[in-house]
Amino acid sequence: MDDYQAIVVRNPDHRVVALYGDLDAASMPALEAELFCQLTESDLPLVVSLDGVAFCDTGCLRSLLQAARHADAVGCRIAFCCRLEDLLRVLRDGRITHHLGIWPTIEEAVRAVLRP
Repeated sequence: MDDYQAIVVRNPDHRVVALYGDLDAASMPALEAELFCQLTESDLPLVVSLDGVAFCDTGCLRSLLQAARHADAVGCRIAFCCRLEDLLRVLRDGRITHHLGIWPTIEEAVRAVLRP
């Protein structure tokens, strides 16, 4: 099992959180804490990169959806990016994740959150 890790890159007009490893029951509290922290610390747009994710269970999918809903509630733009075909299939087919804005690259996700 891969260890969960989140790396945050702060830019002047947006932030990127790159997630790595397994998103499962063991990592869910840390994932939720990281996303909540990012969404309460600043209203700068946030991009969440899932390209380093090896596994994502349904609990963590719900956590991603909760982050998107929380971002809407606090007025923070959020987008997700992912190139991993297996994970994309789950993200796009899942009933709980059809509200997530998912882009193929970080650059496209950044452009999406920076649009007026």
